[in-house]
Amino acid sequence: MEGMYYIDPNQGSPADALLAYCSFSSTSKQTCLHPQDSQLPTKAWMEDFSEEGSFQWLSKLNQGFQFYYQGANVVQMRFLRLHSGTAVQKVTYSCHPGHRLGPAYRDVKFLTDSRTQSYLGAVQDCVPGEEMESGPRESVLEFEDLHLLPLRDVALMGGGNATYQFGLTVGPVCFS
Repeated sequence: MEGMYYIDPNQGSPADALLAYCSFSSTSKQTCLHPQDSQLPTKAWMEDFSEEGSFQWLSKLNQGFQFYYQGANVVQMRFLRLHSGTAVQKVTYSCHPGHRLGPAYRDVKFLTDSRTQSYLGAVQDCVPGEEMESGPRESVLEFEDLHLLPLRDVALMGGGNATYQFGLTVGPVCFS
């Protein structure tokens, strides 16, 4: 069985129940929360930010935002974690070469639900001279941490000519 269900992890008032995608099988049970806006559209997000060696949070950029999970307040998230053994979430970074100059990898931070910790990683960037016919280049990152997920924000390292276009797709955080 699978589908969208209202769940109430804190088992209190149904007024604070949250809508989640649930999948039940004989081998696994999974509860997934989808971010309200899961797509950061492809555009030149960093064109006004070129400070070398410093991270820029996308929520601070023009038309940027943090990832929000409707109904997933602190109490509900705490109880969802208590009733789960694992959590996993994927992010897809896609870019178009444009006029980007610099290294083939870009450092990136992902702000966690704790809002005090972040993951540090690198995504494979687009560089000039790549074939445009093949479409955008994509990097998929997967995070597994019951106590830190879901992801809330993304920061990219500034520097270089950052007029190239990129976008992000943040997948659901799935607890099991």
